[in-house]
Amino acid sequence: MNNFKKINRLPCFLLFIFCTMRLFFIPPLSAAADISVDLLLDRQEVTVGESLAMQLRINGANSAAAPDLSQLADFHVQERGGQSTSSTSVTNMNGKWQRVTQLGYIFSYTLTPKRAGALTIPPVDVKVDGKSHQTKPVTLIARQPEETEDLKLRLFLSSNNCYVGEPVTMTVTWFVGKDVNGFEFQLPILDDPRFALAPLPAQSGGSSQEEIKIPLGKESVLGVKGKGEIQGREFLTVTFHFLLLAKEAGAFTLPQATVACQTLSSLRSPARRSPFGGFDDFFSSGREAVYRTQIVPSNEPALTVAALPEKDKPADFSGLVGHYSIAASASPQEMNLGDPITLTLTISGPFAQGAKLPDLSGFLPPAAFKVPEDIAPGELGENRKIFTQTIRVKDTAITEIPTIVMSYFDPEQNSYQTAQTAPIPLTVRATRIVTATDAEGRDAGVSQQELKAAEKGLACNYEGEDVLIDQREQLSSGTGWRILLIAGPPALFLLTALLSLARKRRTNDSVSRQARVALGRLERRLASPSLSPDDLAASLKEYLETRLHKSVGALTFLDVEPGLLVLGVDEATRAELKDLLALHEAWRYAGQGSSIQDIGQVTEKTLLLARKLEPWFRQKS
Repeated sequence: MNNFKKINRLPCFLLFIFCTMRLFFIPPLSAAADISVDLLLDRQEVTVGESLAMQLRINGANSAAAPDLSQLADFHVQERGGQSTSSTSVTNMNGKWQRVTQLGYIFSYTLTPKRAGALTIPPVDVKVDGKSHQTKPVTLIARQPEETEDLKLRLFLSSNNCYVGEPVTMTVTWFVGKDVNGFEFQLPILDDPRFALAPLPAQSGGSSQEEIKIPLGKESVLGVKGKGEIQGREFLTVTFHFLLLAKEAGAFTLPQATVACQTLSSLRSPARRSPFGGFDDFFSSGREAVYRTQIVPSNEPALTVAALPEKDKPADFSGLVGHYSIAASASPQEMNLGDPITLTLTISGPFAQGAKLPDLSGFLPPAAFKVPEDIAPGELGENRKIFTQTIRVKDTAITEIPTIVMSYFDPEQNSYQTAQTAPIPLTVRATRIVTATDAEGRDAGVSQQELKAAEKGLACNYEGEDVLIDQREQLSSGTGWRILLIAGPPALFLLTALLSLARKRRTNDSVSRQARVALGRLERRLASPSLSPDDLAASLKEYLETRLHKSVGALTFLDVEPGLLVLGVDEATRAELKDLLALHEAWRYAGQGSSIQDIGQVTEKTLLLARKLEPWFRQKS
């Protein structure tokens, strides 16, 4: 009791220091642990084209080098990033305070099987502090997808016969006959080394068709929503196009493409009271929706590729197959000898993006023209590629830029053809170099004397008092500059460091302020009377991005799950968030017959879940 009174009389700041030092010097219960690596899948059975989550969990370390997953040849692998799961807590055991530290790190991935069967993920090597640690092999079952009456996927080729390098238009069309939630395409041909593909711009058939961005791995293409008919039934459609080029001759069957989507399976009565204060149903009163993942397979069109003929093949063959043209322009066309000329070459054709600039040295002789060694990469336009190059004329006898020729193979004529530019007339004026003496208008021989040879090298042949210069004025006038040159760089470095520190503090303060007001901003946005389904989904994603300090355009549950695990969010709440993110996608691709009715109920559910997550976020702050 007396001791307590003495402590109670200490100044507040001494008490704070005392408690802080006690906490700092608490002995750790476990400073380190044995390192182990586990590979975890969210399920063991999937359908070809269906994505599943994979995690590499490192136990006993706070970081690790990203592993090489190139040996997973049977899967399309998409990285989801890594995150530390380390945590520290303080416990009291029998009156003795101890600090408990658990080290961990997680790499997250999305796997998509490319073929059916029993697929094995081989041991993955993970390096921690330079030492290798391997996971155990894991086997999963990949089922073959099956087409349904309501959902169909088709690949169409503009031609089933072509030459090597000849562009063929591949059209991908998804026929949708029921409501779906989101989608994800898988096109194995994009990774097939036998083919090269280039996306084509969205080909809208009219003002009634809506453009849509379609993600394909790390890239995306533009497609259009529309209507189409197949097997006598009208469907809503999603369509996009590629230019397909075969790299080798032979008879091929294009690999099957798939699209995964969430479809409404059934409605069921809730087994227990909703945690959202009475919000029990998203589609109808007292019942909740049950979704299932459905994989839609495509057809596998055949393609026969013929080799290019070797007979009459030009030595300078460009590799382009189709009908092509080349045009040239130059500016200026009147110039002095040695002045720069901008030469523009435009190659047009079905696969102009694959065109290369012809070797100009074969058409512009080095004795007459100076051409830089660095070649411009070219700018892409619609079915054309534009090259801009600077050249210079070295001879006044030159009166034109000669014809530039490009060879290509024309499948329609079944022969090699040439395209060429028209000569460009030039007027080159002779000039001579203007010296400083010319500019001053004096004779160099009058004011400058020759240097005389001396026995010991060269001696300056300057005489007269006028060559003596008072250096004192120059020294005094240059002192300030010397000080500035010596002290300037350190001062500039210090100023830059201070500005960087201030900017970093402002950024951190801004991020912290945004995180603190994230819930209030969400509440205000959800209270808007003009709230749309897209605004609702974007508001929740913005809240999660701000709270988890992420910058992700298309936020998914896989992106936020590691952060929630670090915060200690319980499994039930994580499951609620996963379901809610899926519900938000219900409007995005739903047709006119969607059964979703009340946005107010989903808004209430979103707000209640955000308030439920807020204590975990504030604990982190």
